[in-house]
Amino acid sequence: MRAAFAAILSAVSALCRWGTLAAIGVLIVVVTIQVLGRIPGFPSPAWTEEVARFALVHLVAFSCGLALLRGELVNVDMFILLLPKPAQRAVARLVDVAILVFAVAIIPGAWDYVVGSIGERARSINVPMIWVYVVTLIIPVSLAFFSIARLAGLGRDAAPPSHGETV
Repeated sequence: MRAAFAAILSAVSALCRWGTLAAIGVLIVVVTIQVLGRIPGFPSPAWTEEVARFALVHLVAFSCGLALLRGELVNVDMFILLLPKPAQRAVARLVDVAILVFAVAIIPGAWDYVVGSIGERARSINVPMIWVYVVTLIIPVSLAFFSIARLAGLGRDAAPPSHGETV
């Protein structure tokens, strides 16, 4: 069972990495077009701002679960690092449970939001807005999935900072 979950975790992680790379690639291209559009004579399409926002939102959606899995989400290091190692692990698991509960709690609302967006279209690029609104479902589902993976012992804790952040 653990091996099967680890295989699924590996596949979902790969999907999220590719989604993150695709989103950042689109963001780089679109922002480059925007910057070049400031040069006289170079066209600056109106759709670039909207696509940049969408790419940034997708970047967050695909990468937040990976950050959770790697233990790289925002943390209060100053508090946790003062605790003994067993207490640090207990606090980390408590945080994983809190993230799981929160993510599962907002999935139904996210689903309703996505379903409610069916039929809407983006104005400047004329694509279905469901491609944007689905992010509100990807984020809690990935946070729930990757927090379960961490609780199963398949994630890793981030190394403590080594650049003088601690007290």
